[in-house]
This record gives sequence, structure tokens and C-alpha cells, in this order.
Amino acid sequence: MRSTFAIVLILFAASLAAQPLTVGTQIVDAGGTATITNAGPVTYVNLYAGATKAGTVNKATVGWSAACSNAFKIVFLRQNFGSLAAFTLVTSRGPFNAVKGRNEVTLSPPVNVAQGDFIGIVQLQSVTACGSVLTQSFSDLSIGYNMITTADMSTTTGTIGGSTNYSSGYAIEAIAYEASPVLVRILPAAGAAPGATAFFRTSLQMLNATTNTITGNLVFRKQLQPGSITDPSLAFSLSPGQSISYPDVVASMGSSGVGSLDIFTNNGDAPIATARVFSDGGAAGTSGFSEESLPPGAALDFFSRGILLIPPDLTNFRMNVGVRTLDSGATLTVNTYDSAGNLKGTRTLPAYGPNVFDQVPVSTFTGLSSVPPGGYILVSFNVFGGRAFLYSSVIDNRTSDSTFRLADIK
Repeated sequence: MRSTFAIVLILFAASLAAQPLTVGTQIVDAGGTATITNAGPVTYVNLYAGATKAGTVNKATVGWSAACSNAFKIVFLRQNFGSLAAFTLVTSRGPFNAVKGRNEVTLSPPVNVAQGDFIGIVQLQSVTACGSVLTQSFSDLSIGYNMITTADMSTTTGTIGGSTNYSSGYAIEAIAYEASPVLVRILPAAGAAPGATAFFRTSLQMLNATTNTITGNLVFRKQLQPGSITDPSLAFSLSPGQSISYPDVVASMGSSGVGSLDIFTNNGDAPIATARVFSDGGAAGTSGFSEESLPPGAALDFFSRGILLIPPDLTNFRMNVGVRTLDSGATLTVNTYDSAGNLKGTRTLPAYGPNVFDQVPVSTFTGLSSVPPGGYILVSFNVFGGRAFLYSSVIDNRTSDSTFRLADIK
């Protein structure tokens, strides 16, 4: 029995070394349902979080609003880049019966996907008779992008007709994956380490807003160390409605240093997670910034650019730039401009490997000994498939107060 348990632990640890292949995203608060018309069929396609890499998926989790037989199908689509309104049907699975809440289904046979393929849900019956896929709305309309068509795309080979529209600001609860645990959230910056004038720590709070128990692991990715089964890890379990707090989460893992924090869960459910990175002044109190956890699909990629602003005062403030790659790594080109918009320098960084975190001073990142105050940095990907989070941290040299800014997606 002990040998079997040891094998299970080894397999679980190995799965934390890299990000399991996923298609789609998991939501943290299913507050609504996708509806465009009461009638069916209707297909909802998540255009926000494509397949993280090429491979095979054999499981899926779908949130549904009511118990029903023959409720939905799952479709996988590939975009034809020659036309924004053309998709090729990779394959479909189902129909599946639904229960209210989380539905875990087996994809038989397993589905082969290419990086960037999309997942969609076909609602086969009317909303009143059978319900629909659960959704989460976002105040930021740049998060979540979906295609909706009043047709069963599993039988139309992905052809989009005049009844199709596109919308942003929400996500459907549908994710396919190759194995548990699933990487559901990332905190790009975390650590427990001394700074130039302070000691920085990271507190973390998580809430289970779903109706299912969430189990998983927190994994700390140290600077310039590729993901490994030896990375510091901390198991957690959250009952429905339960929250948990870690005053110094990296120290709770028995670790230190700077890096990023991954949240893995079984069956794909995701907690609401927020962190505070702060300078610990002891009896004098703390100063720092809050940081929300992000789904992997929110990372920058080949089709987007990131912009970071440089402080106008580089005497009293210092700036660091952080990069956290995903499974495909990233090769970045950095263009630096002054406040008048004049290009001051261009640099292509050495390729970052998979699941690597790095944070360096802005002069190191740009390759400029004299960084233009009040200017900005524009970062682009020069290799298709690369994905990464990019941020800046600006620290007041006098108080050690700090800010965090995720690069804008342009």
C-alpha cells in the first residue's frame, strides 16, 4: 500500500513541474448563464483561452445551470487565419447529460488539438427546458471574448452564418485538459526576500465561491529556475464558501526568494485568490501592493504587445521588470522610448525557457545604462507560440512603498 501511495505522490509532483495542456478557462464565480435566445441549438465558443500547447485532452469540466438529459456537446475549433469569420471543426464530443453545477466528462476518444485551438459548448435544447452553460461577467471588457451562433457547430463544420455575433466581458465555464491537477491561476510576482531597504513578504487569501470542494496545491517558481518537481509546494483544501489566509505564503512553504506563484487544482475548479506583496516594517507597519491572480489565458502572446511606463523620477524611485513565461517559453523584443516618443534602444532578450520567472532592474531589461525618465517600454514576441506575463514594480527608495503594474495588452 505504501508503494502505491508513493507512486501517486510522484505522479502528482511530476504534474506540477509543468502546466498540463488546457483548452478554455475555469471561472471562479458562476453568476450567470449564457443566453442569446431561449431556443436551441446555440453554440458558445471561448475565443479568450485557446489550447496552451499541442497535445491530447481527455477530460473536460463544464458548468451548467440545470439538470437535463442530452444537454450539451463540446466542440473544438481551429481558426482559419485567412478569414476572421471562418473556423474549421476539429471534432466534437457528446451529447452529454448535465447536472446543475459542475459536470466532469470523459472525452472518448481523446481529442488531439493544436496550440491555439478553441473550445465551444453547444446548447442543444431551449434554456427554459434544459438550462445553459454557466458564465462569469467581468467589469474589464478586455477580459473574455466569445463567439455565439444560433447553430449546432458540431454539424456545420464550423461555418458561421449571419446569426453569429461576438461579445466580450465574460467567460463560459468550459475547460478541457489532459490530466489533473490543472493550472488555474498565476500570481506573476511573489516572494519572501530582503530588498534594498526592506524585507518583502507575500500574504495570500483564497475563497471557494463554487458549490464544490476545491483541492489543489500552491507552487512557488523561483527566479530563473525552470519548473521542477522539487519546486516548493503547499497543499490546500477549500470547502464551498470557505476562505483561507496565509500571512507569509512563501515562508509557509519553507522557502524564500523572489518568484511567482501557481495555483493548481483537481478537476479544474478555481478559487478567488488575491495577494499582497509588502515591505515588512515590523512595529512600523507595512507598505506594498495588492495583486489579483490571473488565468493562464490572460498572458501576453505573439498577437499582443505589452507596454510599461517608466517613472519620471528615477532618483527617488527605482523600477524592476518581471517576466513569467508559460509552457511554451518566450522570446521578447524590447523597444524603449523617451517621453517624446523617440526610440532610444532596441534589444532582443535571450530566449526564456518554459515556466521561468525573472525580475531585473529596468536598465538590465532594456539594456540601457541611461533609462529615459517618463518614457515607456514596448515589448513584443518575435516567435509564434510564446506566452508570458509581464509587469513592472516601482519602489520608493525613501519609504520602500511599492506598486505593481501588469503590462497593458495592445
